[in-house]
Amino acid sequence: MANSQNICGVAVYLAPGAGADLTARIMALPGVELHAASGDHRLAATIVDTPTSMAIDQIAAIHRLPGVVAASLIFHAVDESDGGDEPCHDNSCEENAACCSDAGRIGRAGVPTRQSEIR
Repeated sequence: MANSQNICGVAVYLAPGAGADLTARIMALPGVELHAASGDHRLAATIVDTPTSMAIDQIAAIHRLPGVVAASLIFHAVDESDGGDEPCHDNSCEENAACCSDAGRIGRAGVPTRQSEIR
């Protein structure tokens, strides 16, 4: 099955006078990478799942930091790192999501298909 990476783009709004170390504390969270800062009050970051933490948990952790006004999810994608063109080995959609998406493309009725991406 394909390896995938969960990627979240997040806008973080800081309170005025929140403290110079707040950005450093946000960046210290696992899977967080800063891409841009606008003055002292707005940050643009990406957050990815790591082996020890999920991106959604890091977004929640940012919300709980004193001095953070909001952390808004502005982009979400799941990046498939390989083709995922492995053949189905059984007919169980619960155990093999790739089979479900492949089955939908070949016309099996009643099988859920992968939704197209919004760009």
